[in-house]
Amino acid sequence: MEKENLALFAPEEYQRRLAGLKALMAENNMDAVLITTEANHRYITGHVTHRWTHNYTAIFALVPLEGKPVLIVTPMEACMCQADSWIETIRTFSAEHTLQGVAAITETIQDLGLEKGKIGTELGGMAWMRMPFEDFGQLRQNLPQIDFVDMSPLLWQLRARKSAAEVDLIRQAVAITDAAYDVLAQALKPGMTERDVYRLLATEHMNRGADMPGSITIAPYWPGDIRTVNSTLRRHTDQVLPEGALIAQDAGGVYRGYWSDYTRMFALGRALAAHKEAYCVVYDCMQAAISATKAGVPIAALVHASKARMSALGYAEHAERVSGIGHAIGSEIIEYPFISFENDVLLEEGMILTIEPSIYVEGAFIMVEEDVLVTDQGYEVLSAPASAELPIL
Repeated sequence: MEKENLALFAPEEYQRRLAGLKALMAENNMDAVLITTEANHRYITGHVTHRWTHNYTAIFALVPLEGKPVLIVTPMEACMCQADSWIETIRTFSAEHTLQGVAAITETIQDLGLEKGKIGTELGGMAWMRMPFEDFGQLRQNLPQIDFVDMSPLLWQLRARKSAAEVDLIRQAVAITDAAYDVLAQALKPGMTERDVYRLLATEHMNRGADMPGSITIAPYWPGDIRTVNSTLRRHTDQVLPEGALIAQDAGGVYRGYWSDYTRMFALGRALAAHKEAYCVVYDCMQAAISATKAGVPIAALVHASKARMSALGYAEHAERVSGIGHAIGSEIIEYPFISFENDVLLEEGMILTIEPSIYVEGAFIMVEEDVLVTDQGYEVLSAPASAELPIL
């Protein structure tokens, strides 16, 4: 019987990723990499599973510098690995709830002759290891001569530039969010609750093909209410949105494992002059940052451009407090690199950024955001462009 192929990408895509990983391993004198987290696992192996949501189910991949990678999973997961991963060597372990997979990892490392090697894994840099502390401690006891080191920065570096196939999926994720926002703009009115807004956006994402909705958060303002809880994006509640409410609404979703994420603003019926002006300022600051986007440019230049525009528009006091205006996205909603004031990382073709300057004015959180692709010509805004003026519904 022919093997079923559920792989998301072509074999050449995974081989390119493997070659990139091994080049980084060689540069850093690593003999192997132990992958324990979902995004890195999926990126390298192609294997996709719902069991990442099960904290009691361990899932591992070991990539040696010399030789073929190995998947180390439970028997129930092995069958899906055979269908969607390009990796042929699969080792299994029983799904006990303590020290799960530790013996299998130990034996695999020993069988590969790496028990005195240097092994990278996700020990920091926004990628905490998905392995209980005691289990990792036992693994280190089993392999006392192994030098375990942090591989997180190198994995972020590897994933930072998206391939054409990855960009394609992010385009589709963004298009779904575009359509969901269009529906929201038609439906949003006083009397709706914040949860009504959440349900509408979540449902529209799912109905249009998203794997799941995500990053749906809100920062509302209405006259007379200046609670601190509304000073930034938060979860939706049963609060009714009144006439005169101003809403900063963040939304996104996942399509075939890749994210969209951007913010839009709406005023219900009317808006304060100060909020209309602040919206235009933030919009202009975002456009300044987008215009500065180009391969080879330090990412901090985007922050400088945004801050300079904010100061020029009479908001110097606000500009002084700005240290960052966004981040990258991909198979995770927040990825490296961050668009921060002190970040000297150079932009590269294929990076996808969420550029999102914001200010807090007259009790309201004001943010506008676009998803932007770094291209060989400069940039491309992937999201349907935000209005240059505050939309009043």
